[in-house]
Amino acid sequence: MSVQSTHVSPDHATSSIGADPSAHAARHSGLLPLAVVLLGGITVWLSLIAINNITDFGTNRALLEQTISMEALKEDPLRANGLEWRAMPESLAVPALIAVIAHQVGTVALMWRAVATGVRVLRRKGGTGLVDFLRHTNHSLVAFLGLFIGFLVGGLWFGYWMHLGPVQQVHLTLLIIGALVAVVVNLLPLTARALVREVTE
Repeated sequence: MSVQSTHVSPDHATSSIGADPSAHAARHSGLLPLAVVLLGGITVWLSLIAINNITDFGTNRALLEQTISMEALKEDPLRANGLEWRAMPESLAVPALIAVIAHQVGTVALMWRAVATGVRVLRRKGGTGLVDFLRHTNHSLVAFLGLFIGFLVGGLWFGYWMHLGPVQQVHLTLLIIGALVAVVVNLLPLTARALVREVTE
């Protein structure tokens, strides 16, 4: 009488959890839902910032004019006397703000694409997997982080930290949150590989 082998191959184990075992593992570890929620949160945040910049253009133009002209610092007899040569004409505020809004709108579009990809992975719909989510998210976060690094560097050039502290804090906060989201998202492959090994071994 022959005895049939009961060995389960890794391929069979992998097929039992779906065509994309990494996505399955990331989803059930809880890290993928966390990453999608965090990414969705900062996407909504940046979307509102872009909408505010468009609908309240005048306020943001005045803020940018104040920053690049360095008027507040020129009126101060003590601070930033050695930086005043960096001031630029107020007329540049409008094209600069339009460029910022264009960058924000483009970044928001990339981020919403990444969020939609993450939701599809969570719902197991479509052919998009974990690799697509990572790629779309990292592309969008490059644009997101680049925006706020640019704000911080530009603001430091014009000395805005001396008179626009709350604005600088918003930029720094968004930079830190964006970096944390990038860390969480890029931990997904490591977590997924570890969980897939547990299933297939």
